[in-house]
Amino acid sequence: MDKNSPVIKIMNVSKWYSDFQVLKDIDLEIYNKEVLVIMGPSGSGKSTLLKTINGLESIQAGEVFINNEIYNCRNCKVISRKKRAEVGMVFQQFNLYPHMTAIENVTLALRKVKKKTRKEALEIAVPILRKVGLDHKSHSYPAQLSGGEQQRVAIARSLAMQPKVMLFDEPTSALDPELVNEVLDTMVQLSIDGITMVVVTHELGFARRVASRIAFIDKGNIIEINKPHDIIIRPKKERTKMFMKKIFNEKSSLYFVKKTNTINIGIVDNAPPMCFSDNENKIIGFDVDLAHSIAKRLNVSLNLQLINNKERIEYILTNKVHACIGKLNHTKSRDNLIDFSVSYLQDCKKILMYKDSIVPINELAGKDIAYTIDTSTAMEIENFFEENNWIKPNFIAYSSDEQAYHAMKQKLVAGYASDEIIINHFINNETEKANFQYHPEVCCYSYFCVGVSENDSQWLNEINNILLDIYDSGEYEKIFYKWFKTQDKKFLRPFEKWSGYC
Repeated sequence: MDKNSPVIKIMNVSKWYSDFQVLKDIDLEIYNKEVLVIMGPSGSGKSTLLKTINGLESIQAGEVFINNEIYNCRNCKVISRKKRAEVGMVFQQFNLYPHMTAIENVTLALRKVKKKTRKEALEIAVPILRKVGLDHKSHSYPAQLSGGEQQRVAIARSLAMQPKVMLFDEPTSALDPELVNEVLDTMVQLSIDGITMVVVTHELGFARRVASRIAFIDKGNIIEINKPHDIIIRPKKERTKMFMKKIFNEKSSLYFVKKTNTINIGIVDNAPPMCFSDNENKIIGFDVDLAHSIAKRLNVSLNLQLINNKERIEYILTNKVHACIGKLNHTKSRDNLIDFSVSYLQDCKKILMYKDSIVPINELAGKDIAYTIDTSTAMEIENFFEENNWIKPNFIAYSSDEQAYHAMKQKLVAGYASDEIIINHFINNETEKANFQYHPEVCCYSYFCVGVSENDSQWLNEINNILLDIYDSGEYEKIFYKWFKTQDKKFLRPFEKWSGYC
């Protein structure tokens, strides 16, 4: 089917409960592979709209088409179970059979509705449980599963029927906050797989990242429908503006940090001197001490989440962490996804080489340069080369700064590129220090910031104020000299709003 073809077409749909009209002349098209998020206050008609799509609710006027076939109308016959299976529905409550295992819950409708044999049903269900990350729990009963796991079984049950569209009615509202992300992660993957979805949710992070469009509904009317950024940040209608303001206050990370008395901060592990394990396997480093200082000023407990470079943005987007302090440079590409605090460290990305290997910058073309995978180093230095019309070197990714440094030291590559402050950590106590030199013509400024969810101004302002207090109190200077062991004042400068980024 063409991506621009409407999978669902809702025409002039109205719905009454006695004298109360819950849906008023709804017109809506949902396209192939689109993710439409529906938002609105309680009682606005969101759930009812979903139920009219799959025929769980009758309508008094209008028509609903799925793939150009009429699915619901005023005088339509009751939809058969087989036809209704074409539209998967995931509710707030999991509705699993408690006496059946996960795999039995998933295969039941396949056997009863689609008349599959047990073997055929298992051939379909097992890969789908694997897709939602629960193949290891296939023989567990619902009571043995967490709420998030039960909801993922419910999603697998719907997927097993190979529906044309998936409907989600606030699928995370019944979950504890720490279980929400595992369900959202599954839904994110479904969107990547190209499944057409209609989702009723108030999870702004999910909507910003996954939704093709957001429809805001109130009192049975679609007030406004547009791209996520335009609905969340720049709504045109006053009613939408009022709703979004309320949601922002309730969804602010500051609210949850204070409510739970805990802040979750993402830290990149195995990245000395920022974060690494000492001889007693204790997590230490500059970023760790800075995280403790932030938690202390919030007067909450600190929960450090050890993540790798690649996971940093992902953990912020899906609210797995309230903030990330992981040598996170402010870049254009990241700026489109998350928000950044004031910069607490202005640095410069450089290339370290053996002195006898230093050549004019135009002769670096094609030479192998080591860097750490899933960092912005290669991109920023490549941009630097392009701006100066130089041919770029060939960047080789290593799993850690330590491995990249040793590749240069062992002459497996011509140089090692990273932030100067991190490179200094490796060469400060190096017996061969005199043999190394930064390439004199390569310097790309970067700004280390705390990363937080986009558009949470309350939380961003709180983080900024805390960082400024850490600096003004003199605590930052103590942490800095403890871990960087440098007397170079160029690194130690007042916190400031980034003045530019690569």
